[in-house]
Amino acid sequence: MSSIFKQYYLKKLIIWGGIGLIALFIRYSSKPETSTLIGFVIILAFLSVGLINGFIDYRFYEKSAPRLVSNLLEQKPLLEFKAIGFSKEDDDKIGGYINNYKIFLAPLINVEGEKWLTVLIPLQVREGLDNYFNKFDDFFKFQLSDKVLFAEAILKSYDKTYDYQKIFTLLEKTTLSLQDKKILPINIVDE
Repeated sequence: MSSIFKQYYLKKLIIWGGIGLIALFIRYSSKPETSTLIGFVIILAFLSVGLINGFIDYRFYEKSAPRLVSNLLEQKPLLEFKAIGFSKEDDDKIGGYINNYKIFLAPLINVEGEKWLTVLIPLQVREGLDNYFNKFDDFFKFQLSDKVLFAEAILKSYDKTYDYQKIFTLLEKTTLSLQDKKILPINIVDE
């Protein structure tokens, strides 16, 4: 419960509480005769807005988003990747191979309805990869997560901007580039 509070509510309560304090300060500056009760109501109103915003985020990301992401996995262009051998991994991504590189495709959606696709390619760690952490190519950069090296790309508005062929061409081009640079895929044991 405390991790949910920290993740969804705490930041919003701090922000809206701060805005409330600023509003209260402005009120006291312009009308010094403002009562303590009005000050308390102002702070309480802004904290309530913070709680409501936190609840909206909690409700969306914990309840609605998993269902929406599952639906995105069943729509084009991700559905077409399933046709070439990609399979569902967990509830939020699909995985498959292109040029012997394991590739994970994970759609995401936010409260505003914006969609993006996170592409992850697990790689073997070796010397000389430092230069690629900022940028490997126009789309990918390297990320180190839980002691695993990934080539990562985030494709914004992928459902409108990219079709299956564009994503597949991008992945094929990137995996061939990784091969040319002798950056090898990590050995993954599929269960």
